[in-house]
Amino acid sequence: MTEGLTERLLSAEREAGFHERDMSSFERERIDLEHRVNRMEAELESLRKRRLEAYSRWWNARDDRDRARHVCRRLRRRIDKVRRRGSGA
Repeated sequence: MTEGLTERLLSAEREAGFHERDMSSFERERIDLEHRVNRMEAELESLRKRRLEAYSRWWNARDDRDRARHVCRRLRRRIDKVRRRGSGA
């Protein structure tokens, strides 16, 4: 009778050992994936910051362009006014 119990005990211990090895493997995989996720999240954050900076540069360039166009319009009007005065005098 103890032989049967001993066999079941050894079988259960073997099974526990298999599960322990599986758990160890899964834990290594989990840790590896956790590191990869952390690196990707950091890269994503960096890319988001770069995207905002690029948009900010675009917006500033747009404002500069609009100011330059405004100056051009004012100068054209002044030139046209001077020409009209010059041709009429």
